[in-house]
Amino acid sequence: MIYSILQSLDKDWSTDDTPHYWEGIVKDPENYATYKDVEHCLNNPQFFDLQFIDRVSNTFIPLPVHERCWSRPHMEQRDVVECWYDGHNVIINNFDQIDRRRQQIMQGVEETFPQIRASMHIYAGTRDCKSFKIHEDFANNFIIQVDGETHWRVYNNRASNIVGQVHEWSLTHDDLDCAIDVTMKPGDMLYIPARCYHHAQPSGKRLSVSIPMQHGYPHLKQRDRKWYEIV
Repeated sequence: MIYSILQSLDKDWSTDDTPHYWEGIVKDPENYATYKDVEHCLNNPQFFDLQFIDRVSNTFIPLPVHERCWSRPHMEQRDVVECWYDGHNVIINNFDQIDRRRQQIMQGVEETFPQIRASMHIYAGTRDCKSFKIHEDFANNFIIQVDGETHWRVYNNRASNIVGQVHEWSLTHDDLDCAIDVTMKPGDMLYIPARCYHHAQPSGKRLSVSIPMQHGYPHLKQRDRKWYEIV
């Protein structure tokens, strides 16, 4: 699956860390995520790190967290599902923990790039919405479009690692040198280098997988992706 895709990429990572776009390279995007998976996460907020982004104001929605009997505090299932019905975007930050298959996908990423610590996130929504402004992230990132379409712009410009992140981004498209300007469709994959400026604009219903890969963080313990049989 992901291991064979990464091994086949026309990119020499030792000399080339520029943004890259591969059209239709993922032949089975539904193996990475489905709306049924999203449904499972929304119905089990106690197990997943969920965030909702308001589709109009483009701000995080502060859903209340409640104390529970014999459980850690978590969101109310009804609140979570109503946010989805209202068309707000959901981010599921620890999606790779959903089952053995997704753990194996992440194992393939980490075996390909042994120096990194990786995770798998979901971005999903049901209708047109605003998205984050132009920004950069500390992690390198693979994006896989599973359903719907998303307009992506990735720029050649990067923030230096000797400066911190700016949390109120004011950059515009005209301020930067655009490297990739595409509308991603199911099966497409995008690579965004660390601290490389980018912007995504979903159009309608969409589901995408993000695989952020952090490097230079030796204190981060790598996840044990092995599946232990107990019976």
